[in-house]
Amino acid sequence: MPVAAIGTTTVTAISRRIIRDIIVDNVYNSNVLFYRWNRMNKIIEKGGFQIEQPLMYTPMSGGGWYTGPQTLSVPQSDTIQNSVFAWKQAYGNVTVDGLTQLQADSPQKVADYLASQFKQCEMQLADLLGYGIWADGTNPQTIDGVAEAVDDGTSIASYGGITRSSNPWWKAQVDSTTTTMTLAALQNLWGATQDGGQTPTIIISSQANYNRYWALNQSFQQFPQQPGGQDTQLAQAGFTNLVFNNVPWLVDSHLPSTGGPYFLNENYWELIVNDKANFYVQDFVKPPNQDAMTSLMVWAGNASCSNVARQGKFTALTA
Repeated sequence: MPVAAIGTTTVTAISRRIIRDIIVDNVYNSNVLFYRWNRMNKIIEKGGFQIEQPLMYTPMSGGGWYTGPQTLSVPQSDTIQNSVFAWKQAYGNVTVDGLTQLQADSPQKVADYLASQFKQCEMQLADLLGYGIWADGTNPQTIDGVAEAVDDGTSIASYGGITRSSNPWWKAQVDSTTTTMTLAALQNLWGATQDGGQTPTIIISSQANYNRYWALNQSFQQFPQQPGGQDTQLAQAGFTNLVFNNVPWLVDSHLPSTGGPYFLNENYWELIVNDKANFYVQDFVKPPNQDAMTSLMVWAGNASCSNVARQGKFTALTA
């Protein structure tokens, strides 16, 4: 390999370079939904051929009012069926050749080479999973993501092995006609996803739709603060947010091109992860004919929504 340039003046020859010991991320963007679910909605499972979620989808047939010795209707009820999800796998890798190991093993090093490589590998794998959580099912190897689950059958005919056309209770609330964002339109979708005390717990959109909601709030501004308030915990984690009906509204750069916003009730979502593949770092492997070694960081799991009807999205907002 060519030799790096050397000092050609007294100053450049005898002065050391100043290299900061903090490596700044300029690659990985906001990843709010994976960050949130990996902390709050993660379920660790051990093995199993596939992931199945029992769903109560219809009321029982019997029951009612009666008087005295009246003959009662007591039919047997079949009210549960399962959704099914396959294990999905993702990986990152750290590969280093022997010469790089020798060069990086210096007493003047400003950062541990392998530690920084594994840290970036972890960030890259989390970024990959962040896109996977929003997947629409086009790639069968990815997570069964939000875009696949939150649909009314128009674009995604089935989810979790259940066909929507014959199971209307398995359809999400989709507004495909509103093109201009208004508070009334937002409230209508909110109402469609609401059921008693169950309401959306987070709203996620593109930056463009976040800006539109921000602009809607300007007429209500009275104090120099974030319009609509903000969720303190998310703000402390670095995720700027607005609030609609006391629910945080955030931008996730991993969102599909439609840009939402998505109204999600996270009480019905789980991020299911295998206990042996939760960012697990495998041992380094060295080929017998190469001075290099590789370690894989692996993840296996899937996302599961158990009540699609309580989820909603806009698909046509342009203003």
